[in-house]
Amino acid sequence: MYLICGFIGAGKTTFAKKLEEKTGAVRITKDEWSIRFIGNDPTIDGYEQWDQKICGFSRDVAFQLAEKGIDVIIDEGFWEKEQRDEMRRRADTIGAQAILYYVETPIETIRERVVGRNKTLTNDSFQISRKLLDTYLMYWQPPSEDEDYILAGEMK
Repeated sequence: MYLICGFIGAGKTTFAKKLEEKTGAVRITKDEWSIRFIGNDPTIDGYEQWDQKICGFSRDVAFQLAEKGIDVIIDEGFWEKEQRDEMRRRADTIGAQAILYYVETPIETIRERVVGRNKTLTNDSFQISRKLLDTYLMYWQPPSEDEDYILAGEMK
C-alpha cells in the first residue's frame, strides 16, 4: 500500500500516476472522486462533509483491495501526522505494508502552480484561491524526521 503525502499543488497525482505505471498498483485519487461527486469548488456549502465521506469511502475501497493482496496507491495528501499514523496502524491490522511517499515542494512553487492551475482550470482540478490556500496551510503538517517516509524524487 502506497500513501502519497503532500500539499495542494505539490505534484501528488502526477507522482501517483508514475508510481501506478511503474508498479501496476490500483490508484485511488480522492480529489478525482470528490470532483466527480461534488464538483471542483471547495467553498460550496457542505463541501467538507461530503469530502470527508468520500475520503472515508475511498480509504475503505483501498483497504478492501489491499486485503485481497492487490497493491493500491492512495493519493490523498495526508496533511496531518495523525492521519498518516492511523493509515499505518490500519495497514498493520490487515498485514499490509504502508509505504509513505512524500512529494516535497517549496510553498512558493505551490503558489505558482495553484495560480496557474486556476487560470486554466479543467474539470479534474480544484479552484483554490490564494486566501483558501493560506487557510489550508495552517493545517499542513509535513512529515517529520521521526516518520518513516521516502521522498518522491527518490523513487527507484
